[in-house]
Amino acid sequence: MTRPRAPYAGRPARRTRDTSVVGRRPVGGRVHPCRPQRPQAAWPCRVQVVTDLTGPASRLDRPWTGVQAAMIAAAATADTLRAVRAVPGWSIGVGPLAGAFADAGAGRGGTLLVAAQVPQLSADLLAEAAGLLGEFDAVLGPTTGDSWWAFGLREPQHGAALRAMPGALLSAGSLTVAALRLGLRVAMLPTLRELGTGADVPTVAGHCPAGSEFAVTVAHLMRVRR
Repeated sequence: MTRPRAPYAGRPARRTRDTSVVGRRPVGGRVHPCRPQRPQAAWPCRVQVVTDLTGPASRLDRPWTGVQAAMIAAAATADTLRAVRAVPGWSIGVGPLAGAFADAGAGRGGTLLVAAQVPQLSADLLAEAAGLLGEFDAVLGPTTGDSWWAFGLREPQHGAALRAMPGALLSAGSLTVAALRLGLRVAMLPTLRELGTGADVPTVAGHCPAGSEFAVTVAHLMRVRR
């Protein structure tokens, strides 16, 4: 005699390896560490490359010399700007963190802040971030330290509220708390290795596309040091 089967209750929600549920509607005031699907088209976006988020080139002095650290930092900035400019149709600005989200009266589309020295950045990552702004209120790309490589808002008017919170934009942790306090739906972007000290340089270079200015510069300097 066969046992009666329970009524079909629908396909269970699929879970990712980090145990986050995929496929639920965004809920205000929650961080969503998974991406429902890769966005097919980028949301209209304004980009500001933040010049003073990563710190001076002297942070990379050890084990590099001051001149080498300056070369490495310059190459990181060049690759970051190249990636940003590779996305067609975006309005691009460069400035300090103090000017973030200053244009609150801008038209339709999101605003994306990008740290100035993220040499492993790609146009695909930026398009993914902009695409997620079509579904979520904010996107946040943390680094392996306490910083972030990208932060964006779908409605730049929310930037005025963040700017009113002292220190809210300085770290990934403070940004997350501030965004949740405002009830924003936050989508998390991939975590990238932070270029925080000279010891990070070889590892970051290993994550850069072949032929990138940063990878070529670091390879040259490592040959010189031997």
